[in-house]
Amino acid sequence: MEARTISFGKNGEEPKLAFEDVDATELYPCVMFYSSNPGEKVKICDMQMRGTPRDLLPGDPVCSPMATVLAEATTQLIRILHRTDHWTHRINKTIIERLHKIKLCFRDAASMSGGVGGQRLKKSRSVQSREEHDAQRESQESTAKTDEDRGRQGRHHGLGELSEQNLKTLCTEVWPVLAVIGGADTGLRVGGRCVHKQTGRHATLLGVVKEGSTSAKVQWDEAEITLR
Repeated sequence: MEARTISFGKNGEEPKLAFEDVDATELYPCVMFYSSNPGEKVKICDMQMRGTPRDLLPGDPVCSPMATVLAEATTQLIRILHRTDHWTHRINKTIIERLHKIKLCFRDAASMSGGVGGQRLKKSRSVQSREEHDAQRESQESTAKTDEDRGRQGRHHGLGELSEQNLKTLCTEVWPVLAVIGGADTGLRVGGRCVHKQTGRHATLLGVVKEGSTSAKVQWDEAEITLR
């Protein structure tokens, strides 16, 4: 009792530490058996030491890294709140406001793209009216190649024209809303749901014991199987 610890062992094996910093001065052991028949010998089997989830690791790269775990946990909380009457309107309002910021960020790029498109259309019609079939076909092939190059440049040009403030707005305000709508990562993650292929059992992923491990601990939905 001076160590203030409690250890357990089965069938004469070396005891394993289970509790520390016990405040009680006197302890009375209590052992539970599945049988109450007097004189029947009982053997303890299948005892396992259960580690706490906080001692487990996220398990990247096999599972999602910690940043994704936190992002998915946050979006899951927001979705749960969204199903309540008190939060539905507020969350919907915030989502709409932030999605409207996409148009503001790309307004300049969209206007430039529209001007180029009008010039292309006008040029195409004039070619069709003035040139004959052979020359028209050659011109169309040349125009198609030019349009493809311009379109490729326009896509890169639109992103390049965004200021750092607009990029920051997209990353810090718009992207989180998209994550709430569609999720950040649907792969295996701590706290996420998973299915055992061989048995079809559903479980919650708790994490891995050590880095680089391909085996993870899960908590089964069935009451008789709690940890694997």
